[in-house]
Amino acid sequence: MEPSLDAYAETLRIHHFKPSEVPWRRLGQYLWRPIEDGSNTQNRLSVIESLLPPKSNGPVFHFHEMHDEGFYKGIVRFHSPGRPDIDCKAGEMLTIPIRLPHRFSNPFDEEAVFINTATPGFFIRYFEHLEELIGSGAELTPEINKAALLRFATVPLGEEDVKRIEQTLMGKE
Repeated sequence: MEPSLDAYAETLRIHHFKPSEVPWRRLGQYLWRPIEDGSNTQNRLSVIESLLPPKSNGPVFHFHEMHDEGFYKGIVRFHSPGRPDIDCKAGEMLTIPIRLPHRFSNPFDEEAVFINTATPGFFIRYFEHLEELIGSGAELTPEINKAALLRFATVPLGEEDVKRIEQTLMGKE
């Protein structure tokens, strides 16, 4: 390493996430906790752990304008209009590129715990904003979900949008 970088290197630290030290946070019927909030990566990457209860729908259909997402770990079903659903199982990884409409759900009988990455890492603020919007509410509603998504360069899709995309993609098969 170049000697001129020594002072900068001294400011860096290794972040060691220990689940026992980071409590779960509530978003209505869902739980989440930050694994990496972006502060250790200059906001290039954030990572959260989420828990979806059994038989839950997850977020509304949406797409991101400014960040990619990755999902890893527990069994979660991913939906993208006009494409087959994907059940992402433990140990598998799913990557959602910018502008790909999607949502996820847990139609299974067991809770789903999974890890979600976002690059760049600013999207972790979405979860914090949701906490403010829900307050002590017991449920994350589609209306609250849509309001929060719009604030973070993410476009929620209406039913008409989803149907149009499905029809467009079905005609290409």
